[in-house]
Amino acid sequence: MKKVHYIFILFITCCFSCKKDYLDVKSEQADMPIDMMYTTYTYVQGVIWNAYGRLPNGFNYNILEGATDNAECTNVNSAAQYYNDGIWNQYMNPDNSWGDLYDGIRQANLYLKNKGRADLSPIRDKITTTDSTSYYQAINNLKFMEGEAYFLKAFFYFELVKRYGGVPIVKEALDENAEEWAKYQRNPLNECIQYIATLCDSAAGIIPADMSSYSWYESGRVTHGAIKALKASVLLYAASPLFKDAGSTITWADAAKAAHDVIALNAYSLDGTYSNLFGADNAGSKEAIFMRRYGGQNSYEAGNFPICFEGVNGNSITPSQNFVDEFEVLVKDGSGQVTGSVPFDWNNAAHASNPYANRDPRFAATVIYNGVNYKSTIIQTYTGGNSGLPKLNATKTGYYLSKYVNPSVDLVNNTTPNHTWIYFRYAGILLDYAEAMFNAYGPTGDPQGYGKTALQALNEVRDRAGVKMPALTAAQLNQTALEHERNVELGFEGHRFWDVRRWKKGSYFSAPLRRMEITYNGGSSYSYAVKKLEDRVYHDYMNWYPIPQSEIIKTGWTQNSGW
Repeated sequence: MKKVHYIFILFITCCFSCKKDYLDVKSEQADMPIDMMYTTYTYVQGVIWNAYGRLPNGFNYNILEGATDNAECTNVNSAAQYYNDGIWNQYMNPDNSWGDLYDGIRQANLYLKNKGRADLSPIRDKITTTDSTSYYQAINNLKFMEGEAYFLKAFFYFELVKRYGGVPIVKEALDENAEEWAKYQRNPLNECIQYIATLCDSAAGIIPADMSSYSWYESGRVTHGAIKALKASVLLYAASPLFKDAGSTITWADAAKAAHDVIALNAYSLDGTYSNLFGADNAGSKEAIFMRRYGGQNSYEAGNFPICFEGVNGNSITPSQNFVDEFEVLVKDGSGQVTGSVPFDWNNAAHASNPYANRDPRFAATVIYNGVNYKSTIIQTYTGGNSGLPKLNATKTGYYLSKYVNPSVDLVNNTTPNHTWIYFRYAGILLDYAEAMFNAYGPTGDPQGYGKTALQALNEVRDRAGVKMPALTAAQLNQTALEHERNVELGFEGHRFWDVRRWKKGSYFSAPLRRMEITYNGGSSYSYAVKKLEDRVYHDYMNWYPIPQSEIIKTGWTQNSGW
């Protein structure tokens, strides 16, 4: 039986970065002599596995959602509050990923530098029959790992660029604290984007689209589709206003083509059930393009279950009223057939009296709200309810998070299922494509003959089985509609924090965060009142992170404007 290895990592929800991200089944001993590391086949793989270990921990980074208009972190000591209060800077940034990301680049550079040193003669010399499968498998594996190194390097550079803008392009295996850093300067952002795109092209030229002949290539490793999806995401950002203003020469047409290249693979499709994408079996979804499997844990559930359940700790990321109001209301005729949809409106008496009725089905798959049956328990977020204020650690917004939270977890008996964080999925690619095509060619233009317009791509996402939101018309498709659809579809998946920045729409983040206050009137009667939870601070210069001051001191680089 083929042994399948997954990328496993323990995750916690109290910080943004993890200094010891190791592959549970493939970690290598730390005292391995350098010559043996790069000449011994079984050990040289460890360099790539360690590079995988530097991929962002999605479940940690989702705390950044609490620094957007989508959410509030219940824990008053949450690092997200530094962003909301505007007190982060070059000396103290909770998401200080600089060192970890450059360490990942270093791991990739080490492999690329030493990839030709692996000695396969021990495998070759063991061949005593005509079956030389293991030898040729090792040869192919070393080549594929070269492609993985290019991809991982591109991924890490993208994570750096979307935070800091232009960063140094380092092709050597420099230690993060090496004195040689002082000779490097920050490359212009456009050079960084072009370099990342080249890395993706190099990786795609090595890892084929059809891997059916390589059944030994383990699940969770980089695929051709993942490489194309990364490039599509990079070019989408690079065509966006923030990046264009910083010197990017990438056009919306470039971004549209990159997204089309993923679609044209015909390797992915929308999952028939939206909630499946965030459940226990999401790794097997045809929608998932690139993901990371985590070892058995229940930290996310302990933090995010409503507090009526035993074992929760109050470290929840709770959806805001700002986010909840994004979900449209379905319009139905007298027979109950859906005839359209409208934005939710508190000035509409029917909406206000029953605010959770007939909402976009993605709402119930993302948000736990008052009166919903969750884990065989009616959740009460009204004042005095089983999961409402003034109970200790109750949601401040009136909601709890459902997306990525596994309801089968039993905290009392400490059940610990595996979790999978999806970095790229097909619906995201369709929305990338829709945004790029709209900005390049309008709602219905397709001059390149891709076979799909911006409007068709967006409506394909809305028309997913189990969602079936009414299609938008060409007249309804504009930038606001694209931003709305992206947030409703991809909320709490690590996108909002960056999307608002690349759009230069900081007003989303500087607006007051709103909450829901519910009063129980007895029977099935409730009163709903939208209240301000807190004011938030956001300035335009915060679209880019400040370069860590330790790097400025070491190198003399110019700090990002405003910091």
